[in-house]
Amino acid sequence: MGHQQLYWSHPRKFGQGSRSCRVCSNRHGLIRKYGLNMCRQCFRQ
Repeated sequence: MGHQQLYWSHPRKFGQGSRSCRVCSNRHGLIRKYGLNMCRQCFRQ
């Protein structure tokens, strides 16, 4: 509940350069916890 509020608190552009995996630029299953910024696939490897 609080996380969702925090997530949408700042208006930002959800486009190509908004947030994506820093390894493969994928934007699904992203792990941003602990500042990882990696999708699950890259995280597993």
